Amino acid sequence: MELDLPRPPRALVLVTQALLGVLFLVGIGAIALLPAFSAEVAETVPEYADLRVPLLALSIAFTLLGLIAVVLVGLLVHRIYRGIILTPTSVLWVDVLVTMFICAVILIVTAFFAISDGQAGSPFLALILVIACLGFIATSCITLVLRSLLKSAIAMRSELDEVV
Repeated sequence: MELDLPRPPRALVLVTQALLGVLFLVGIGAIALLPAFSAEVAETVPEYADLRVPLLALSIAFTLLGLIAVVLVGLLVHRIYRGIILTPTSVLWVDVLVTMFICAVILIVTAFFAISDGQAGSPFLALILVIACLGFIATSCITLVLRSLLKSAIAMRSELDEVV
């Protein structure tokens, strides 16, 4: 016997998926515009032109991580709406999402060293990078707590299915 989980309103799911779609398109647009923008900045500030390629690569990688995270969140929202969130596949997608957050921290630390190696940073930029790292670490910790709750719910559901 299958349990019926309460579903969110369809309008809320559609709005969420539409916003995630807009975020995805903005990310694709950012990736398309980044090379031209970095070339313009290299011409405007020639003393930092050596940083163009490493920072462009880091920016594109960071944006790609964001796009993957948006897709994963969209898939999880769809699974919630369909009532099939309580499966091991959902836990795997949450694991990939946490991995994306950790990779983002690694990219931020790499950018910090690239910027400091090129002697282009300031204390304010360092502070922003540290805050971004702490934000991603906190988000990954919260996501890991929610992951453990999801695993517990999956285990309870399987026990309940056995009883029924």
